[in-house]
Amino acid sequence: MKHTKTVFALILMSMVLFLSACGDGDNETGAAGSEGGETYEFKISYVTQTAHNWHAFAEKFKEELDEKSNGRMQLDLYPAAQLGPEADMVQQMNSGSLDFALLTVPYLSTRIPALDAWNMPFLFEDLEAGIEASKTEPAQEMLGLLEEQGLKGMGYLHTGTHSLLMKDEAINTLEDVDGKKLRFTGGASVLGFWEDIGSSPIAMGLPEVYNALQTGVIDGVSIDTNALLSEKYHEITENYVLSKHMVFGGIVAASLQNYENMPAEDREIIDEAMAESLEWGKEQLLINDVEDLKEVEQLVNVTELDNRDAFVEEAQKVHEEYSEKNELIKEFIDTVKEK
Repeated sequence: MKHTKTVFALILMSMVLFLSACGDGDNETGAAGSEGGETYEFKISYVTQTAHNWHAFAEKFKEELDEKSNGRMQLDLYPAAQLGPEADMVQQMNSGSLDFALLTVPYLSTRIPALDAWNMPFLFEDLEAGIEASKTEPAQEMLGLLEEQGLKGMGYLHTGTHSLLMKDEAINTLEDVDGKKLRFTGGASVLGFWEDIGSSPIAMGLPEVYNALQTGVIDGVSIDTNALLSEKYHEITENYVLSKHMVFGGIVAASLQNYENMPAEDREIIDEAMAESLEWGKEQLLINDVEDLKEVEQLVNVTELDNRDAFVEEAQKVHEEYSEKNELIKEFIDTVKEK
């Protein structure tokens, strides 16, 4: 009898310990949550600083995920390339150790040639035209190509309109470009254009630019006003030339394997949070594109190109060259020009 009671007591104690352990829960991705679903601790990374538009978007996405999942989905932010350059981010998303990243189109175009369509010089009249172009069928088809890289293209989020920030002398004409060492993020089409008209274009990551400008390794940089301010380039430059040669493209990408391994209802929450955050981000981008320029005008000399039409005419040659190389690029350029 005593033996039976002892066994019963041990069984009862084991059940209590088991139930207690089940009730503890944890915050790791895939753990059971208190609301009956899984809990997630996602990561998102990007190369820009905390004062940049992309960081504001990431904060909005974090807020939307938290709200729509009733706290089951948390998002940790890693700005300023804290997890490494963009190549490392892609590798981490392929391995599943990183969930989301904001990636520049110039970098992605080195992996997906069709995305070089976004790097075409003097293709867009303004930022709004670039945002509208992201809704077109060719642009959406380009997003689908990210799956070949183990990524899911969630949507476009540009950084702004790129113009030329010069350390010393301003550029006013095609002749002024000759011999100038100008930094670009990359992209074969835009680098080829500036080389063809006489400059020495240099592909360089954002974290390297400040020192390169300061030491004279480069004479100028292709940059939007928001990045100009957030990276504090105004401290070491004199002239911002409103060439408006490019709407700088960005894509929000997710780890394809992580996304596909989630339950359908959780993917739906992510999709809704992303859609609302992207819409908010684009609205803020348009506002900041105007407001940031006003601030820049107080910090450096702001000028216009004397004959922008001459630059646009030269750019047409690049548009034609790349249209012949890639059918999707041709479709994109033709669609943009028809609008």
